[in-house]
Amino acid sequence: MIAGRNSEDYYPITWVGRVPIYVTTLLVIVHVLAMVGTTIALSITGAPNAYLSPLLQPLIFSSSSVLGHFTLWQFVSYAFLNQPSIWFAVEMLLLYSFGREIEKFLGRSAFLWLYAALVLAAPLALTLLALAHVPTAGLIGSGAVNFAVFVAFVMIYPNAEVFLLRIQVKWIALAFLGIYSLSYISYRDWTALGVIWLECACAVLMMRRAGVLTAQFDSWLPAPRDGDPPPRRRKAALKEAEPAPGLHESIDPLLEKISKHGIGSLTKRERLRLEQARDALLEQEKHSHR
Repeated sequence: MIAGRNSEDYYPITWVGRVPIYVTTLLVIVHVLAMVGTTIALSITGAPNAYLSPLLQPLIFSSSSVLGHFTLWQFVSYAFLNQPSIWFAVEMLLLYSFGREIEKFLGRSAFLWLYAALVLAAPLALTLLALAHVPTAGLIGSGAVNFAVFVAFVMIYPNAEVFLLRIQVKWIALAFLGIYSLSYISYRDWTALGVIWLECACAVLMMRRAGVLTAQFDSWLPAPRDGDPPPRRRKAALKEAEPAPGLHESIDPLLEKISKHGIGSLTKRERLRLEQARDALLEQEKHSHR
């Protein structure tokens, strides 16, 4: 299970004015600073990309380098080698938006475990393939990792709608995965093809371990046309699920249940009560920092 055990995990790390600072916020900042450093290194060496820069080559993941020279830092450093581009800006926006929602849902510690697993999954797999004498290419950039973060978000909220066309994110994820796959197949880039599928599988498995996939699987199925409760019943259910005045006392049993059985063990009413209590506590914390 990767779900957070401490209720503090659901709070921001700190506040800057009225802006909450989450682990996801810090990750985006680190990625942006690393991109600036990569740009400076490319400018100094005059190389068109990191593969040709003597300053950046030691940071690119290479299974032969890891096995031959024990460059273990490459298991992490590769993910922070990104060149400036419009797509990088979009990638950071998506990481901030979707990663923050995952962190709010699972908690800070759980999100850190998830992101670490996604960063390490591909280089570990490529190292094992190298030990089996299977040729593989190098690894650079965070594109596959951050796309897997989006996949993890889809596992939690598959029917969420984004963009002006109001397309559900589950279909967007499937469409992008298909485009990635076809693109890599056309270039015969089997390493990149394997990495994108591995990262997505890792995201799904990690969310399943948290109990999210089991609890949300019915959200991937078409909603019944005539099975929705009438408005009065829905309002009554929401009112019944509101947290008690003692917020901490009302959610303590839920957090204990999560720690023992995973977040997937919560009923819909309990999940709603936890979400409402979390929002109320965050609102209190926000007012206390004004």
